[in-house]
Order: sequence, then C-alpha cells, then structure tokens
Amino acid sequence: MVPVSSIVGMALTSVICMLVPVGGFVWIATRRDAGVRRYPKVGRAFAAGMLAFVASQLLTRIPLMAWLGSQDLSWAQWLVSAPVASFTAGLFEETGRLLVMLWLLRRFHRWIDGVSFGLGHGGIEAVLLVGLNQLVTLGLAILVNIDPGKLDQMPAGVREPLVTALTMRPPLDYYLAGVERIGAIGLHIGLSVLILWGIVAGRRALAWVSAVLIHGVSNLVVVLLATSGLPGASVLAEVALLALVAGFWTLFVLRSRPWFPTMPLR
Repeated sequence: MVPVSSIVGMALTSVICMLVPVGGFVWIATRRDAGVRRYPKVGRAFAAGMLAFVASQLLTRIPLMAWLGSQDLSWAQWLVSAPVASFTAGLFEETGRLLVMLWLLRRFHRWIDGVSFGLGHGGIEAVLLVGLNQLVTLGLAILVNIDPGKLDQMPAGVREPLVTALTMRPPLDYYLAGVERIGAIGLHIGLSVLILWGIVAGRRALAWVSAVLIHGVSNLVVVLLATSGLPGASVLAEVALLALVAGFWTLFVLRSRPWFPTMPLR
C-alpha cells in the first residue's frame, strides 16, 4: 500500500505546479481600477516567459545535456556534473530570457511584465518537469492501493521496482517537491524582473551576468545541501532555496518597482 500521506503529497504538489502560476497570472490579469484593467496586455509577457523556457531548456540545453551524459569522455562528464550543470542552467535560461524579452517585450517594460514573464517561465517548467510526473505518479499510487492486479500487465522488471518506489519513498519527499517549485517560481519571477530592469536601465550585460550567477549559485546551494548527507538534508536544501529567494525579493525585486514605467511604451 502507498501511504495516504504520500498520495496527499503527490496531489498537493500537482496542484501547486498547475494552479500557482495560472492562478497568479489570472489574479494579475483581472485586477481593475474603476472598471479598467490595471495591467492591460500582461498576457504577452506570460506567454513570452513560457516560450523562453521551452526554447532555452526543452529545445536546447536538456537534449544537449542528455547527449553529453551519454559520452564516455572526461570533459563531457565534467560538463554534466552537478556544479557545472547548476551554472549551465543559468547560462541557457538567462540568455533565453534576455533574448525573448528583447524580441517580444519591446513595448512592455513594466515591473508587472517581469513578474508575469517569470510566472510563465517558472510555471511551464513546473508543469512539464514536475506537475505532469506527479499526476502520473498519483494515478499509479491510487491504482496500487485500489486495484493492484491491473499492474500485472506490466513486465515484472518494471512493476516490482515501481511498486517498491511508491511504497517505500518517504512521504516528505512529495511535499518537498511542491515547496521546491514554489521557490523555483519565485526565483524565476525575480530573475525576470532583474533582466527586464537591465533592459530598461540600459545595463543589459550587468543584469544578465548577475542573473546567471544568482541562478547558478541558487542551484548549486540546493544540490550541495541535498547531497550532503546531513540529517534532514532535503529539508535544509529547500529552506535554503526559500531563504535565498526571500532575500533576493527583499533586496531587489520589491525595491525595483519604482524603476519601471507604469504603462506600455508607445
């Protein structure tokens, strides 16, 4: 039997991945002042953020990393190692973020456009990399508990490891996956605001380098803590991520709002 607490964690993480970015965007898009939309055409930034993730990760970095991982070469294995991969994620995603903003957000330089862009970027990442997987896992867990006989159609070499993983994995892991997505979405929003600020202020290179470093360091801290072997390492990793994101928002993201135009450019 898969513990009920694990099933609840799977469902909760699925909801976080699907509803947090969509709910955040809907809340922004429906804000009104005296019957007039407060943030007109903010959906463009949301869609652009999704495109930036797909282009920078799904179509480029992820296939490249998969190919490198299959090569029995020392330099290739170095490139896919956790420390280097932490920064290549930042390199690809922040470059994609900058290029897509320059291409599609030429008239949309509001602070809220950066927020919406980050919701789209982090949201599609959450759905494709975590949310869909959690939904499939949830369905299998329910099947194991209600009608395990249906799994007999699977080859034994697939069925037994699957059932073992579902029944033996600590329930906390499923909840932490949801916490990690909240932190990741918050980070993507902050990095999007940073890159957009660089465009507005004419300091694109500074913003891009800063975003790559912040992204890479955040990834590296989480990876090192999660694999440290310390008691509660997984919890420490997610607490560290939330602390880094909270600090980033406090020191820059929230303070930067007055530095942006309040209306789309003509």
